[in-house]
Amino acid sequence: MHSSERSLLAVRIPSLIIALVFAAAAPVAFAAHPLQTEDTGTQGAGNLEIENGLSRARHDSTTQTVYQPQFSLGLLTTLDAIVQPAFVWQAAPRDSASGWGDTNVDAKWRFWGSDPLSLAIRAGVELSTNDHGFGLTHGKKSEHALLALTWDHAPTTVHLNLGTTVVPRAAATPARRSMISASAAVMQQIDEHLILTLDATLGQSPNPRQGPWPGTVLAGAIWTVNPGLDLDVGWQRSVRDQPVARTWLAGLTYRFSL
Repeated sequence: MHSSERSLLAVRIPSLIIALVFAAAAPVAFAAHPLQTEDTGTQGAGNLEIENGLSRARHDSTTQTVYQPQFSLGLLTTLDAIVQPAFVWQAAPRDSASGWGDTNVDAKWRFWGSDPLSLAIRAGVELSTNDHGFGLTHGKKSEHALLALTWDHAPTTVHLNLGTTVVPRAAATPARRSMISASAAVMQQIDEHLILTLDATLGQSPNPRQGPWPGTVLAGAIWTVNPGLDLDVGWQRSVRDQPVARTWLAGLTYRFSL
């Protein structure tokens, strides 16, 4: 992608890529942050999960730090309401800024389950709540949806996703209006406190002239401090995309009943 195209697209859709391949998960027994792949778990009626996700990415000479909390409220046993705002700090050699990013408003419905398999849908809209062009053009919104499959056979759990995002048409850019993504994750329970994770994503580039689909690979760990309280760390690298982005991730997740 030419640098002029990248700068135009970066103003409009950086958080849409997050919506495509990054859905901070909300399982029943543990938090799946820092995975990019969604699981089928729901909170259960009357339960709330607060997931605090922090990422720090560097590509070329630009560093971007994003704090993205997620609030998941169990409305029914199999249905969650989810709100996910973001706050962005961006530092470049000649320009630095900080402000709000866009906000995801979603629902997740686990509509089928037969041990060890289950299926869920997560879908919603991304609202242009950003400052300084950290996302959608103001007044615009995007829609996204994904299908999640979980295979849970202790001590191993596998998640598979297939998703799509529809973005508002932007004048004078070659960007696609809709993009497809896929991802997979493996979680291995080491003991009652530690889970190791591997995650890979693949998605269409917003640039229709780009050939191979870019993606990410991620490795991480989740440490259960106490029931209902988890800490996690991860490292992610972009694949088949220029410039290469390397990202550190960290999170703290707390779950409780209202």
